[in-house]
Amino acid sequence: MLALGSLAAVIGFLGCTSVGSAPHAAGQGDWIDVHVHLFADKGALADFDESAREALRIMDAERIRTILIMSPPRAREGPDTESLAQIVRKYRPRIAMLGGGGTLNPMLQEAGKSTGVSEGVRQTFEETAEHIIASGAKGFGELTAHHLSLAPGHAHEAVSPDHPLLRLLADIAARHDVPIDLHLDPVPSDIATPANLGAAQNPPVLKANVEGFERLLAHNRKARIVWAHCGWDLTGERTVPLMRSLLERHPNLYMSIKVDPSGTQHTSPLTPDGLLRPEWVALLRAFPDRFMIGSDQFLDEGTERLALARRLVDALPTDIARLVASENARRIFRVDHK
Repeated sequence: MLALGSLAAVIGFLGCTSVGSAPHAAGQGDWIDVHVHLFADKGALADFDESAREALRIMDAERIRTILIMSPPRAREGPDTESLAQIVRKYRPRIAMLGGGGTLNPMLQEAGKSTGVSEGVRQTFEETAEHIIASGAKGFGELTAHHLSLAPGHAHEAVSPDHPLLRLLADIAARHDVPIDLHLDPVPSDIATPANLGAAQNPPVLKANVEGFERLLAHNRKARIVWAHCGWDLTGERTVPLMRSLLERHPNLYMSIKVDPSGTQHTSPLTPDGLLRPEWVALLRAFPDRFMIGSDQFLDEGTERLALARRLVDALPTDIARLVASENARRIFRVDHK
């Protein structure tokens, strides 16, 4: 059974923050978290119902109306929608799911090791994707084209962002009018692996992938791609200028925001003292319909990321708070929490 006892003591709300003269309001309302992991790879996966009930208690405390749960982007096949579908049926509309992290992503990573993709692999991939949608998933995720290794034993995953299977998935997503949640640690041009990641399982050189990402976005404009984890960045390259340039060129690109727990990254929306950075205010106002909240909380590891996400929600300028906190997620993922 999952070890979730630590979740019983949910931390209280954090105060609002402000920047400049922009208006803000504490506790600006309920919100939707579009990127949550109901479990991590620890212990047995026996009692999802208990996990879901604990999640609902946390959601009530943090004023979260709906969460989208999904498997992490696994390098090897693991639990996916088959472990979540029954929970979603029982607790919808407050809990919804994405699928593919434990099934499609391992196929993608394996296919990325060779130069071509056989018809058999394509067929299996498409059949699996269709099964995910039939099981009630609101889209596909968490998939990855580039996932840096954070420690020894944590896999480095990398395929071309415009890999044939990702292009195929974009076509399937467009056909069903559902989004793809994609993890991509951005590398605009080849760079040496940052020294702080050298002890992990990363290669010595990180290959450029932003142009490939743009080719994926252009492949099928009807495919909505949600680029996960903006505001949390390991390469130092996911800057406001980069995101702005991609949003300007690609109308089917959306982003979910994850706040850096350390408070030190220059790409975070919040400063170390909890203020919303002015460049982020300008970015959100320029693209108010393209951002959502995605905490990336593993619900057997506490609630720190949820608390940071709540802090961000309370710090949002009132003129865009509802869009970023809930309305965009409702529209893009078609979740109905009324």
